[in-house]
Amino acid sequence: MKIKVIDSNTKKPVINTKIPLHVKGENSGFLSLTTDGEGMLQMDNKYQNQQITSPMSGGNGTGNWVTATDNAVLLVTTKQKATIK
Repeated sequence: MKIKVIDSNTKKPVINTKIPLHVKGENSGFLSLTTDGEGMLQMDNKYQNQQITSPMSGGNGTGNWVTATDNAVLLVTTKQKATIK
């Protein structure tokens, strides 16, 4: 199953980025998956219909739970690094 990861600030897909995930349900636990060039995560179907979130979704990741289904959208916040010139 594929899940789309979108940056909540820019509203753009988060591409080629390792995303930490917390799964709540029958297969509860933690995963780290990398998005592809289109911002999609490929998750094992055993997580189907379980709840997922990411610490990147703000705070400790407890506020943005999404049901894991094909084409679900997970909002995350990527941190911008300041550049001093």
